[in-house]
Amino acid sequence: MPTLAMHPHRVAKKTLHLDPDKLAQIQKLFQTTSESEAVRQAIDETLAYNEALQAARPIQRRGTFARD
Repeated sequence: MPTLAMHPHRVAKKTLHLDPDKLAQIQKLFQTTSESEAVRQAIDETLAYNEALQAARPIQRRGTFARD
């Protein structure tokens, strides 16, 4: 089972109101045993996706991978 020691980043305890069905879905998607770990992974995946999307936008505008 993942522990906080496995997460070198600072962790803050928060109270959240979440849809239990959606939480179960992300738990299944990320194959976690902990609801907290599922939420952390969902946040990490969302941030990584956004970072990749932002990096791809200039390429999309140019329409090529070639440098100017």
